[in-house]
Amino acid sequence: MKQLSFRNGKFTILQMTDLQDTPGVKRETLRLMDAALDQLKPDLVVLTGDQIQGYSRKLRGADKEEQVRRLIAELCAPMQERGIPFTFTFGNHDIEHVCAQAQLGYYQEHSCCLAYDTPDVEGCANHNLLIFNSKGERALNLYMLDSHGSTSLTGYQPLHDNQVAWYRRVRDSLSGVPALAFMHIPIAAVYGLLKTSRRRGKHGHPGFAQFKQKKTYYTLDENKAVGRYCERPCISSGDAGLFAAAKEQGDMLGMFFGHDHKNSFHGKVDGIDLGYCPGTGFAAYGDGVFRGVRLFEFDESDVRNYRTRVLYYKDLCKRKLDFKQWLRDLEPSSVSEGVRQGLIVLAGLGLVAAAITALVVLSA
Repeated sequence: MKQLSFRNGKFTILQMTDLQDTPGVKRETLRLMDAALDQLKPDLVVLTGDQIQGYSRKLRGADKEEQVRRLIAELCAPMQERGIPFTFTFGNHDIEHVCAQAQLGYYQEHSCCLAYDTPDVEGCANHNLLIFNSKGERALNLYMLDSHGSTSLTGYQPLHDNQVAWYRRVRDSLSGVPALAFMHIPIAAVYGLLKTSRRRGKHGHPGFAQFKQKKTYYTLDENKAVGRYCERPCISSGDAGLFAAAKEQGDMLGMFFGHDHKNSFHGKVDGIDLGYCPGTGFAAYGDGVFRGVRLFEFDESDVRNYRTRVLYYKDLCKRKLDFKQWLRDLEPSSVSEGVRQGLIVLAGLGLVAAAITALVVLSA
């Protein structure tokens, strides 16, 4: 495996997430990936799940394994062509119809892939990657965690105890090397960046799982976080104590997620950065020209004080979306949001009908 090292005292990581496509990847997705890689020139790319659209009929047929293999090759090509190493986590849609171990093998067919599976840890492709400074010392560690799949239409599996035990073992063996963790589905701690309101307002969203309460809406707490908050955080049903473990020794600098395509905020909870990368792919629901990537910039003289920022399609590609894509992006991000939008439309149509009726009566 290629050793990851700081170059000229710097190291950059580019997070992409929710590419969520089928064979014949969307042109705009590839345009965004190419622009980000060429302009930002990362030392490592991290894909945080839902690389494939596992629910698509295209990936359910008798040749689904070959279709997934072809798709993974398309998604790896931008990094492979540039010789940029990459790693990844699985998302809930990746594992719907083709087993994770087979997919891991398809990724590993590409020489730039650094992902591997740690035996006896629940899930697939749980692994860590060390990054060394110019003196050959361990400067930064990355944890890639499998956040598993769905339990129902509205629920997600918890992390497992042995994943947290594995994190602790690696952490202790590295004696406090600063670290970041990446996974697909966010953990409950992200709600620590939000505040509650009894009114929905313009930017309010209902909670999810244990945070879902009648007439309680969540907005971004601007004293704690920055970025775009455009849908409710759909969290895992439990983190098996991962966040508590991450606070034990001060090694964990931040934990970053995908899954909720329209969110790109980040901030600190109990001294740990928690944040989102917005959806990068154009084949699933998204936030229009606010699809994007997240960049992490490290200096080996002060690794703990890293910088992170989101760069959007509108800035990297300097393009507007065509009308067809604009219409597609009106797709709601959840069933409840779809029902709400439908009710708003029906109410609007009712008002229009009432106005027309009134005009007819008055003119009679």
